[in-house]
Amino acid sequence: MTPSPSESSLHGSISEGTLDPKIFRSVMSQWVTGISLVTSSDEGVPIGIICNSLTSVSLDPLLLLWTVDRNSSSFEHWMRVDHWAVHFLADDQRDLVKQFAQKGGDKFAGVEYELSDRGVPLLGNSLVRMECTTWNRMDAGDHVVIVGEVDSFEQRYATPLTFVHGSLVAGNLPEPK
Repeated sequence: MTPSPSESSLHGSISEGTLDPKIFRSVMSQWVTGISLVTSSDEGVPIGIICNSLTSVSLDPLLLLWTVDRNSSSFEHWMRVDHWAVHFLADDQRDLVKQFAQKGGDKFAGVEYELSDRGVPLLGNSLVRMECTTWNRMDAGDHVVIVGEVDSFEQRYATPLTFVHGSLVAGNLPEPK
């Protein structure tokens, strides 16, 4: 039996003064997202960040966007670099989420990667790997939106890793058409 809206809903409004960031985070956890790993190199040092705030923006030119938290330990790096790669993670890459979500330390320890012509770390076995050039950056509250133009991409078929209700879940989806 499905609970009635009054039994299962969280509410908040500006007019009632009941908007709470923690409740908003819970509300947004209902939205199923993919998990990506964004990588780059800043002055020869590889950097990477786990991201689920990623979406396509335009087909002409090919643009995507993602966001970085101003409190991220790698925030200043992302404000300096103009070339980066987005990797859509597969279910068999869960270990990368924990490794790259950690604060500090060498996130690339034990991770196999190659460097692109632009010095960007490229990981193998991702569902999708796109190399991008920063097209624009925009302030957005406690985050910065980074828009990138896609320079190249490659893909393979595997079970995607998704995120919902604060948990990693295998996205058992049908074969792509």
